[in-house]
Amino acid sequence: MNMTQSTAQPAGDLKSPVRNRYFYGKMLDVFHLDLEQCYFNEKRWLLNQRIVGCGVVCGLGVLLGSDNKSVIVQPGMAIDRCGREIIVASQSSPVSLDPWMKPPAPPAPAGGATSPAPTPGPEDGKWVHLCLCYHEFECEPEPAFGGDCDSEARCASGAIRERYKLEICDGKVNMPQPKCNLSEVFANRTLDYALLARYITNACPRPPETCCIPIANILIPPAPSPGGAPAAVPTIDITIRPIVFTNRLLFQMMLCLCGSGNSTDCVGTSD
Repeated sequence: MNMTQSTAQPAGDLKSPVRNRYFYGKMLDVFHLDLEQCYFNEKRWLLNQRIVGCGVVCGLGVLLGSDNKSVIVQPGMAIDRCGREIIVASQSSPVSLDPWMKPPAPPAPAGGATSPAPTPGPEDGKWVHLCLCYHEFECEPEPAFGGDCDSEARCASGAIRERYKLEICDGKVNMPQPKCNLSEVFANRTLDYALLARYITNACPRPPETCCIPIANILIPPAPSPGGAPAAVPTIDITIRPIVFTNRLLFQMMLCLCGSGNSTDCVGTSD
């Protein structure tokens, strides 16, 4: 039983944590060692999801590839909707953005026809969005000197690398529209604690349908007609990405709200 693969039931589902209990003479098998890892991973993911929030922490710029038909993602960090950390340590490989091309044709006979032309797209182009997803990759295979009850494995992965994957999804993602839901809590510059208590007592949010986060909208121009003008360049919009409001970011926003943005305008003042 491999409990490190916990994607089937992400930490967004509220459940009672189970941790290992040690005692003298206890046999440490694969199940209990996996249980140890899962306990700390899922606790951290739960805190990320419910307290820190999901979105981009830093970096992850989206640039057009040199062929104008692909995009690349720059290094950075994000937290997905299930609270899992995603780190892009180096520039990603290009991800194709060419949805108008037909599948490759079978080899033509000798002296046969030329390759098919691109399939025309909508006149105004097509909107897609780029999603960043958490992905676990088993690596470092090594000899396995024992197997479980169902198999006799001679080789097993000795590590799991926490990586990412990029997906192109149809449609356009709307820009987040944050709004204040606590205006009544601070009426007359006084905190209404009873109202605040009732606010956080509402039911906990349901687990997300997908853990991936969108990091860019991309407008793919229509495919050029044969013999027509060159194809237009896709347009990339990163402003629709969710943002993790870290303590550092919130502090800078507080300073700006206090006055001109100079830290001396707020620090050490009193009302």
